[in-house]
Amino acid sequence: MLDIDITKLMAVWGKAPLKINPCQCLPLRSPKSGCRLCVENCPTKAIEIEQDSIKVADAICTGCGACFNLCPTGVFEMTNFEPDPFVKRAQEAITKNKSIKMGCCKVPFDHAGSEFLRLPCLAHITSSLILRLLSAGADEVMIMDAGICEVCESRCGDRIAKHTISKTRNLLENLGLKQKVLIVAKGISINDLVFEGDRLRNYKDDPELSRREIFSIFKKEAKKAVEGIIKKEAPVKIEAKERLKKAAPKERDELIKFFKKHGLLSYKAKTNSSVFPVVSVNQDCNMCRLCALFCPTDALAIEDTEKGAGIVFKTATCTGCNLCIDVCAEKAITLNHKEVLIEDMVKQNKAMLIWFDKVCCASCGRIFAKIKTENICDTCLKEREVF
Repeated sequence: MLDIDITKLMAVWGKAPLKINPCQCLPLRSPKSGCRLCVENCPTKAIEIEQDSIKVADAICTGCGACFNLCPTGVFEMTNFEPDPFVKRAQEAITKNKSIKMGCCKVPFDHAGSEFLRLPCLAHITSSLILRLLSAGADEVMIMDAGICEVCESRCGDRIAKHTISKTRNLLENLGLKQKVLIVAKGISINDLVFEGDRLRNYKDDPELSRREIFSIFKKEAKKAVEGIIKKEAPVKIEAKERLKKAAPKERDELIKFFKKHGLLSYKAKTNSSVFPVVSVNQDCNMCRLCALFCPTDALAIEDTEKGAGIVFKTATCTGCNLCIDVCAEKAITLNHKEVLIEDMVKQNKAMLIWFDKVCCASCGRIFAKIKTENICDTCLKEREVF
């Protein structure tokens, strides 16, 4: 018989443990990173980051998605929400009405309406999800804030959703698109809500389930809960060989798909740094190459030729994580607000940030990238200082 504590089984019932990609976690890539967005914004303090591992306490994780939404590099993936089926249901609704209405799954059916699309939490609403709905044909995306976040154990959905909507609106305005994205406040009396213990009840997609469907859901949820107990919530460690692995987050891929679909290849847009940050490097750079080495999305890279060496920047994959700034000892890197071409995003174009010509060292004859004014390599300069 399995050694299972039934009280813990009930504690994790309905929870959604996270899938974690540790190689994208900024503090695990470099201890110099100051990023702690997931830890600081987790409503139950379920996330812990140590020197070589990240751990989520499944028993207290509510599956709200705040960490998933706020992480700039895509460390987290939610297991309680699949965007593809959600968008498919939205497409069916769009055939009847060009306005999409969605919100928290804890809003009672009497307050939501038949065309209301449910998410586990408002924090699951990302810019890429909204853009997918607009690409599917919606002229308007309405997010219902029922005012119940204050009595929910997650307590963060409305705040995270408002941040996402503000960022998405800014993007649409800069692109000259007229689709509307808005939050509709429709407060619900706490007395109208149903609680299960201390938890606000989840209202699933269908208010009327058949007997077979009920047992199917029970079996699926029980399996997830038992698996969560058996694995003992072990921390996810990062292997040394994976520490500097690079990958662009899915959020940015969806953004580029949106540009392609709406024919924005030659549109020049002013954007804020939270959407399209642009990296600049000044003359204090000493070509230590750490920025390119630690960059998690391959937005920064080194171009090394016979004539010289430089740092190139790819706007398409930069998410503004600030790790390049954190690891730069010379403080030569900044993030700026600049105009960017959508064509550069879609075609993954690169721009040269700084370039150093290669010359022959006057002392040892070695070919090196000339960073200082003297034609003497760093090795010879250090030897002069010592001797």
